[in-house]
Amino acid sequence: MGRAKALIVWGTGSGVGKSLFAAGLLRHFKRLGLEAAPFKAQNMANHARVVRGGEMASAQWLQALAAGVEPEVRMNPILVKPFGERGAQVVVWGKVDPFLSGLPWKERRPHLEAPIREALEGLLAEYDLLVLEGAGSPVERNLWPDLPNLRVAEWADAKALLVADVDQGGALGALYGTWALLGEHRKRLIGFAFNKFRGDLELLKPAYALLRDWTGLPVLGTLPLLPLALPEEDGFRYRQPAGNGPKVALLRYPHAANLDEFWPLSELAQVVYAHSPEEAEGAWLLILPGSRLPARDLPWLRAFLPLIQRHLEAGKPVLAVCGGAEMLSEALLDEEGVEERGHFPGLGLLPYRVRMAREKTVERRRVRLRGLSGYWGRLEGLEVEGYEIHHGQGLPLFHQEGSLLATWLHGLLENPGVQKALFGREARGLEEGLEALADALERHLDLRALHRALGLTGRVFPASPTEAKAPVGCPDPPPPPGLVLLLGGAKSGKSRFAQRLAGPFATLIATAEARDEEMAEKIRRHQEERPPTWETLEEPLDLPGALKRARHPTVVVDCLTLWVANLMERGLDPLLEARRFLSAVEESGKRVIAVSNEVGMGIVPQNPLARRYRDLLGQVNALLAEAAQEAYLLVAGRALPLGGGKVPAQEAKRPGSHGGEPGPGRSRDPGP
Repeated sequence: MGRAKALIVWGTGSGVGKSLFAAGLLRHFKRLGLEAAPFKAQNMANHARVVRGGEMASAQWLQALAAGVEPEVRMNPILVKPFGERGAQVVVWGKVDPFLSGLPWKERRPHLEAPIREALEGLLAEYDLLVLEGAGSPVERNLWPDLPNLRVAEWADAKALLVADVDQGGALGALYGTWALLGEHRKRLIGFAFNKFRGDLELLKPAYALLRDWTGLPVLGTLPLLPLALPEEDGFRYRQPAGNGPKVALLRYPHAANLDEFWPLSELAQVVYAHSPEEAEGAWLLILPGSRLPARDLPWLRAFLPLIQRHLEAGKPVLAVCGGAEMLSEALLDEEGVEERGHFPGLGLLPYRVRMAREKTVERRRVRLRGLSGYWGRLEGLEVEGYEIHHGQGLPLFHQEGSLLATWLHGLLENPGVQKALFGREARGLEEGLEALADALERHLDLRALHRALGLTGRVFPASPTEAKAPVGCPDPPPPPGLVLLLGGAKSGKSRFAQRLAGPFATLIATAEARDEEMAEKIRRHQEERPPTWETLEEPLDLPGALKRARHPTVVVDCLTLWVANLMERGLDPLLEARRFLSAVEESGKRVIAVSNEVGMGIVPQNPLARRYRDLLGQVNALLAEAAQEAYLLVAGRALPLGGGKVPAQEAKRPGSHGGEPGPGRSRDPGP
């Protein structure tokens, strides 16, 4: 098997839907018959699952299920489980690494590259396709060189999809800003996607055209806000609509962990994530979830003790899982400082003392429930699956105290038999949710663009040219100096092609003057299509002077056609001024992209002045073309290189560029 193809899902920030998109894409690729697998180099989360080799982030566990492959620790080689502000537990290849856990972040990082690279290369050698998930945003430039976003994309030679959360607002700015700050790494991008949309899509559609005009990249689609009950990495950022069942209060203490295991409740009950006793009042079932730091959550939970006691006295059920059960014991003892050094009195509802052991219990379990009575007796005899993941010792796997059921076992409510026994029906299940997610992606996104970019249709796109390193303080690598000349007729695509060549950081020297309403409207339209990060200098005559004032190393002159007319009107010699301009270009060390009309291929003008203008413009174009490093003729939106020039690889595959997307009448590759 050859090396796998790779796609990385980047986001404009945390919580925008990277995990969701990766899971849906993996299920889509599974439908295509591909052997695909997930990968996230480093995940920071207190939501973990026990798999072959140890523990891994819940998000990659779910993504492996979506891909139809067995979850394993290589898919998430580094899991960072934060302790709050004082540190984190670092899990490497499924096992806690005490040495790395004790290091500050900057000192820890050099030790992470080797295990991440080894895991990635192993998966690349064994699968057809990897879907990588980035972490946070790829443009936290204070952290560059970025390991989980940029370095792994480079190692895997991955294409990239950039996702934004439109429900939070500011998605257009977030997408464009991320693209602009990516610098040399934006060459990996295939396009953009919006997530969590609600309302009239026509209101969002103008953003598609703006992004395309500014970046040359397409928006592949918009995923609506989906009412799917799937485990979420960060503990239900989006609250599902309340179900029709009884009220269930899940006590949301500050260091609550593994909340993702309670995903079925969003369908089976009216779930309240209670931050105060008042919010939990009237609940039929109280749930104490796991905790990353039970010793620190104990003071918070003490405020709930009267409510819990009244609940138990009324015979109502309470389920305490792992850290939640530890806090209900008589005491927590942590002499070695495994989590929080000290002796901490518990709430005293369980007749046990819990001691923190340095060795962590990480194990999958299948057990048959015995000895249960009262309300919990309805689970008697059921065989259930789950997992243990804890440092604490001293509690039995299951213990019932009246209507209180305490257990080390995570995932109890994920068992369909338990759901039916407690709620009278089963949740739809993860498979149904993953299928619905893939259906939504296939319905709302142009996935064929991903197929083509990944080479899944038999077409292989050329690699982007190697770019130089960026100077300190500049978001982009320095462009090659010299002149690039773009020629073409009216509306041939010259200005848009210039924008794509220039990138997000450029100075525009605009030669147009708004002398009438038609020209003013034309200028206004060009301004709307222009990237908002560009600097604009309005200069109808003195191009050398404007070139000196330009802040950016890339300058676009649009256009020479009007400039020559302006010069003639003032009685200046266009050829002499063109030579001055060429000297200024050479002295500036900048990359100058000059746009000009090719007017000599039409009918001969009737008056002498128009004929002289035509001839002078042709001579200016020829003079500049001779000095240019690159020259292109734009015809019907396609860039044709002149004089042996070559269309840049990243432009060659864009719609409207020579060698890019098929236009009308050109054949397309069939899908896989």
